[in-house]
Amino acid sequence: MFFRQLYSSAVFKLLLFAFFWLLVSPAFGQLSTIRGTVRDAESAELLAEARIRVMHIPVETTTDSGGQFELRRVPQGEVELLIEKPGYAFVTLKFNLKAGLANLEVKLSKQILPPLTPLMRELNQYREKVALVTDKPYYYPGEIIWFKAFINYFDISRRDSLSRVVYVDLLNASSEVVKRQILSLDSGQLAGSLLLPDDWAPGSYALRAYTRFMLNFGTQHFFSKMIPVLAVNASVDPSEGQSSERNTDNIFVETDRNEYGLRQKVSIELTNPEGGDLPEGDYSVSVTDMSQVVPVPEFTLIDSWGFYPGIELEPPVSMDQIVEKGVRFTGRFVSEFYTGKQVVLSVFREGMNEVLEFKTDEKGWFQVNGVKFYDSMTYFYKAKAGKKGRDFYGRVQLTPEENINVRMIVPGLWFQTKQMTNPQRELADYLAPPDVKMLEEVTIRTKRFESTQASTLRGGADKVLRAETLMNFGNLLLSLQGKIPGLIINCGVNPCEVRFSRSIGSSLGGNTDPLVLVNDIPVGGSAAITLQNIDINIVDRVEVSRRLNVQYGDQGRYGIIAVYLKEGFSRFTDPMDITPSFEIRGFNRPMTFVSPDYSRPEQDHTSSDFRSTLYWNPRMQPDRTTGRYSCSFFTSDLSGQYRIVVQGVTKEGKAVYGEHIIEVDNN
Repeated sequence: MFFRQLYSSAVFKLLLFAFFWLLVSPAFGQLSTIRGTVRDAESAELLAEARIRVMHIPVETTTDSGGQFELRRVPQGEVELLIEKPGYAFVTLKFNLKAGLANLEVKLSKQILPPLTPLMRELNQYREKVALVTDKPYYYPGEIIWFKAFINYFDISRRDSLSRVVYVDLLNASSEVVKRQILSLDSGQLAGSLLLPDDWAPGSYALRAYTRFMLNFGTQHFFSKMIPVLAVNASVDPSEGQSSERNTDNIFVETDRNEYGLRQKVSIELTNPEGGDLPEGDYSVSVTDMSQVVPVPEFTLIDSWGFYPGIELEPPVSMDQIVEKGVRFTGRFVSEFYTGKQVVLSVFREGMNEVLEFKTDEKGWFQVNGVKFYDSMTYFYKAKAGKKGRDFYGRVQLTPEENINVRMIVPGLWFQTKQMTNPQRELADYLAPPDVKMLEEVTIRTKRFESTQASTLRGGADKVLRAETLMNFGNLLLSLQGKIPGLIINCGVNPCEVRFSRSIGSSLGGNTDPLVLVNDIPVGGSAAITLQNIDINIVDRVEVSRRLNVQYGDQGRYGIIAVYLKEGFSRFTDPMDITPSFEIRGFNRPMTFVSPDYSRPEQDHTSSDFRSTLYWNPRMQPDRTTGRYSCSFFTSDLSGQYRIVVQGVTKEGKAVYGEHIIEVDNN
C-alpha cells in the first residue's frame, strides 16, 4: 500500500527523526531460537507439559513427552524466560541473547508452600487483578494508545470492598516510567489513552497496570503488555499477520454486509451463535485497517484474565497496602518550627464545595483516601489546636507516594519489520479535547472607596482592609472576593485571573495582574496564585491602590495589592512559607475517540482519510429496547481488509473474544 507523499513540516520532522534513530539504534526485530530440556531437580526425571514462555510477549511453547522444547521467534537482547508446571515452583531465567541458545537445562523443584494463617486465608479472598486490551498491537510516533482495563476478582462478591483506583504505566526499554495514568474505576471497568508525541523515540515499550492493593501479593501479578513503537518509515511484513475469525462459544461478531465501499457506513452487532440472547456484559470493540496494522500475535483478554490454579494457597508477601477508594494523599502538619503538631484540619477544595475535617495524630500525620476529581486540585486548609480550638499557624507537608521500583525486562520485537522510503502513517485530525466547563466572570462594583486605616503603602492606598473585617475562607484570594470595589476575580481560567477594571477610554489601555507585595517586598508570578498561597490567619491588613503608582515603576502600572502580616510573621517573605494550600494530582481525564460521520453533510469532509484505527469503543451499550449490543462506523479512503475485534467480560465473569473481517473496495 502506497501512501501519498507528505510535504508538511510535521512529516519532515518525523522523517528526520526516524533517519537519526536508524543511525543510533541497535538491531530491532532480530529473532533467535532457544532449545533445551526441563527436569525434576531431585529425581532428574524429564518433565512433559512444562510451559516455557518469554515474559510480556506472546512467545511460548511446552515440553514434549521427553522433556524437550524449542522456543522460536525469541527477540535478541535482554529477555526473561518463565518456566512453570503445576505442582512445581516456577523458575525465571534472564539472558542477554545475542544469538540462538541450545542445550539449556532447566530444573524445577516441587512447590512447598508455608501454612497460611487465618488472616492470610482471608486476605487471599480479596485478590484482584487488572487486564488491559488496546486498539492495536503496535504504534508509531504521533499516535494515541487507546486502552480498556478490566478487573477480575477472586471472589466477585467482595468487589465493592476492593480498589477504585488503577495505575497504568508506560515503561521504556530501561524499565523507566515515561508516562503514568491514574484512572477511576467504575463498576469494574475503565478506559484511558496515552498520546505519543511526534518526536517520540521508536523502540520497545511496555504497559504495566495494577492497583496499590495488589502490592500485598507481589508485583509478579501486575499486568504487562508490550507496546512496540516503530520508526515512521518502518513497515511490518504482512506475512507476520495471524488473523483469523476467532470467536468464543457465546459471542459472534456480525456486520450488515461483508463488502463495503469507501466512506460507507458499517453496522456491527454482537450475537449468540448458540441462539438466544447475548450474555449481558462489558464489551469493547476496535476496528483497524489491516494494510496499516498487520495483526501480529498478541495477548488477548482471555490469555490474561483468569487466576492460575492454587493461587489461593500462596501467602501474601505483605499486608500493609490498603484499598484505595479514590485519590489518596498522605501528609503531616508541622508548626512554624517544622515540628509535628496534633491539630484538627479543615481541608476544602476551590469553590468551597467540599470540606473534609479530621484530626491528625500526635505527630501531625494524616491520610485522606477516597476523594474523586480529575486533573489536579488545589486544597486549602485551616488548623485548630487546643481544647478551645483556636486557630493555629503551620503548614501541611505532603509525602510523595511510594514508587514501584521493580525493574521489568522489556524485550524487543517478536515480529519482523522492514524499512520503507515513505512514511507508514498519516495522522488523522479526529481528536476531540476533554469537555471543559468554564465559569462566568464576576465583577464587584461600588460607588466609592472607604479607607479604614492610615496607609503605609508608598504613594498612598485607595483602601485599607483589616483582616478581621474579611470572611475567613483560609486563603486571602477567597477572602477578598466582594471586598474591593472594581477588583475582578475570574476563576473560570487556570490560574484564576485577578485584575482591576478601569473605565472605558482609560489611557492605561488593557488590564493585567496587579503587583502583589508581602511586607513591602514584591512577589513575582501570578497574583492569583500568590494570594491563594497566603493564609488569612497570619494577615494583619491589606492595602490596595488601583492607580498607576510611580513609586514601584512599571510593575505598579496596573495597581497594587499590598499584604502586611501580623507581628511575629514579618520574617516570612517567600510565599512557600505562608502557604495555606497544597495541590494534589487527581484522576486522568480520558480522551474521547472521534471519527468522521460521512452521513452528515454539514461536517467538513474535504480532508483525506487514512485512519489506521477506524473505530474504538471501550464500552458498547446495549439497546434499551432489544438489549442487543451494536455500533457503527464509516470506512476510510483506503480499500482492503478491515479487522473488527471485540473483547469483553460477561456479567458472570467470563472473558470473551470475537473477530470479524470485512472487505472494502474503492469501486
